[in-house]
Amino acid sequence: MTKLTTVLLFISVILFYSTGCSTGIHVINNSPQERKNYAVIDFSSGDLNGSTINLLNNYQLMQCYENDPEKLIFNLEKLYAIYKTSDIVAALADTALQIGYRTSREEDISSRYFLAAALYASMYLKELDDKENLYNEQRISMIRICNMATTELFLYLKKRSLERKCGFELVLPGTGGRKIYFSPPVFDLPLPEKDIADFTPCAQYRTVNLTHDTKTFGIGVPLVATLQKNCRDSVGLPLPGFPVAVTLLPDFKVKSKEDILCSLRYIYTRINDTVMFGNRLFPLASDFSTPLAKAAAMPKKLHFLRRTFQVQEAKSITGLYLFEPYDEKRIPVVFVHGLMSDISTWGQMLNTLLHDSKLRKKYQFLGFAYSSGNPVFTSAAILRKNLAALRQTLVENKRSTEQFDKMVLVGHSMGGLLSRLQITSCSVEEISGFFQIRNQELFLRNLSSQEREKIREKIVFSPAPFIKRVIFIAVPHKGSEIARSWVGAIGASLINLPVDLVKVNIDIVKKVAKLDKNGNKYLDALRHNTGIDNLRPDSPILLLMNKLKMADIPCHSIIGNNKKSFTPGGTDGVVPYWSSHLDNAKSELIVHSGHSAHRSPLAIQEVRQILLTHAEKSLKK
Repeated sequence: MTKLTTVLLFISVILFYSTGCSTGIHVINNSPQERKNYAVIDFSSGDLNGSTINLLNNYQLMQCYENDPEKLIFNLEKLYAIYKTSDIVAALADTALQIGYRTSREEDISSRYFLAAALYASMYLKELDDKENLYNEQRISMIRICNMATTELFLYLKKRSLERKCGFELVLPGTGGRKIYFSPPVFDLPLPEKDIADFTPCAQYRTVNLTHDTKTFGIGVPLVATLQKNCRDSVGLPLPGFPVAVTLLPDFKVKSKEDILCSLRYIYTRINDTVMFGNRLFPLASDFSTPLAKAAAMPKKLHFLRRTFQVQEAKSITGLYLFEPYDEKRIPVVFVHGLMSDISTWGQMLNTLLHDSKLRKKYQFLGFAYSSGNPVFTSAAILRKNLAALRQTLVENKRSTEQFDKMVLVGHSMGGLLSRLQITSCSVEEISGFFQIRNQELFLRNLSSQEREKIREKIVFSPAPFIKRVIFIAVPHKGSEIARSWVGAIGASLINLPVDLVKVNIDIVKKVAKLDKNGNKYLDALRHNTGIDNLRPDSPILLLMNKLKMADIPCHSIIGNNKKSFTPGGTDGVVPYWSSHLDNAKSELIVHSGHSAHRSPLAIQEVRQILLTHAEKSLKK
């Protein structure tokens, strides 16, 4: 069998047992017609609503609507000057929107009507809305019209690179030739405006393979704000082009009949559920699913298979990543992916968790990316170092660590082993005892400074005091037989560990062997110490890990059973129940799932409930 054939065979088999790295979540472009139907609530069938039709018929303006839209707007404005009723302003907004769609092939004309529709709908909501009627259908219709018109206006401005500029004018329809002057836009964002590469309406996309859309109804146009490459948050963590949720709101100020200003306001939706519009508080429209799906579909810098096998190449992308700009007022939840995977594997869970407004207010989400080809203790050391460095950065910048010190880790598969090692203690004495090194002092004296540093960095540690809860999902605490099978053997043989790491490991093993003349059954295993090797049930790394003491903090197990839920035993196809089970877990849930249990709706709801409980208990302390 050639090496190429071996590689292809291994990849095909390992994908069958996949830990779930390929999400399939993405977006597709909507047509202009589909864009019209994006709104959460839609009272019309793509044309004038019933109230507008009644009003036009009452004043014999329907023929004017069909044949002379400019005159229609003029006549409706004259009617409003006489009667001052909200119904006329609502009709102005509705007719302007529909005329805008009707004339969409002539963009310079249609943009004027979309601008007018947004202006009239805003006027209704700010000044004429019946505040006493909580179930006012017209209010909902005006919010919808304002949002739809603003979407089309934004696209018109963006096509001309005006969406972030000021100092230009657009002419309103009607015989008066009134103009709207665009004043400087307002960027209510957690990052400088220059860090935003692009704004795109969520209505232009349709998400694919998400279990549901995480949207909220309100005023404003949800946007996907794509960040510049190599963008970093104020705490220094990378935000490598991950889109964030932003909502656009047009703010009209009518100074006089002939003097109207408009400022486009870009609002960071993640921390804003409501917005003042005029003198009233309105719910703010939001869409968290579309930016997530866009992030999941982003090209990866290094494919997950290559990242696993070429460990050295993965160094440049290893570390903590923010799914959103850091907020010291919220508790960090750090997701740690499993074997042959990446942080995009958490898309389904993030989408559901963000749907809960309580969780949005209490938590922020981060991911840890690493090469699962690395030894487990090595990857765990990198995670430990990254978490400690983030906290130190907060301290150095005089930022609060109160919420940081309530951190939750969520680990899937191998990521659960890395998470476990963050709440575990290990000493030189424990290592020496496990490997039967009788003369510790002599052993340490024989090590080079580099070797001693590697030992201190990777195998001498204590629980991170800021981690207060861990959720294990399909974690092979006692290993997986697949890692001991021919599939695992081929996979481990294909992993290229960094030369310096291999050399240090082998040198340490040789020095231990010199001191132990009787031989040690674990030493040979340590010569072949890849991430896949570490998942064997007889791996000395796992045997050692299960002897080490875990911190006394709440831990939770979510375990897959590929036959039925709520039944201990069985397997998820990769990890058997006996390996995932922990006697000291505060809770244990078995879900009907394969190894990708972190995508199971039942597992995600369990994570949601655990986080709600954690937030509630954190408040009481």
